[in-house]
Amino acid sequence: MGRSPCCDDFGIKKGPWTPEEDKKLVEYILKNGHDNWRHLPKNAGLNRCGKSCRLRWINYLRPDIKRGKFTEDEEQLIIQLHSLLGNKWSAIARRLKGRTDNEIKNYWNTHLKKKLMLNGIDPMTHRRRSDLDILASIPNLITASANINVSNLNTLRYQLLQSLVQLMSSSSSTPNINFLEFLGFFIHSKSCPHARFELASTFQPLSNLCQSKLSSSNTRNRCK
Repeated sequence: MGRSPCCDDFGIKKGPWTPEEDKKLVEYILKNGHDNWRHLPKNAGLNRCGKSCRLRWINYLRPDIKRGKFTEDEEQLIIQLHSLLGNKWSAIARRLKGRTDNEIKNYWNTHLKKKLMLNGIDPMTHRRRSDLDILASIPNLITASANINVSNLNTLRYQLLQSLVQLMSSSSSTPNINFLEFLGFFIHSKSCPHARFELASTFQPLSNLCQSKLSSSNTRNRCK
């Protein structure tokens, strides 16, 4: 049997929290603690689910929450812990004072994972990969395009195409669509308008080819 729900959904308020609700929750927890989230809403005079109260407190209201940019030391600790614990964000958050599991997960997905890939490291295994080493060199071409003369775009486009072909042929495994999307992110965010159009037109057919290869691979695997 599964775990019973923390409350009856009927009549329970959902949606954004009001300042008055936040004040009630903070005052109750500071005075009484939070030993039992199931009973806390009723005791605090809140028409909320216990889970909603817990997440509101942990992610927004507890006084020791640390806001602002992650430090270099915090980044290195998250990377180290992820290599040991994987995507166990709550366990990782317990090692970073003041940071929430949701904040760490979002920062990993939007920043640290791409940072590792740019350094040629697989963000899942934390091991160096030759195909990602090739990928790591490509943003330099894209960054250089910001000041490039339009007449030289064909040369840049050829260099990028050559790197992408090398990337696709460097491993016998199916292309990883995640890092193809990741490369697309650079094409759309780092280039000047002229270069962005040319680079995107180079990238898109290769992305389609990899998608096709992935679909064919999945079909063969299902038929086995």
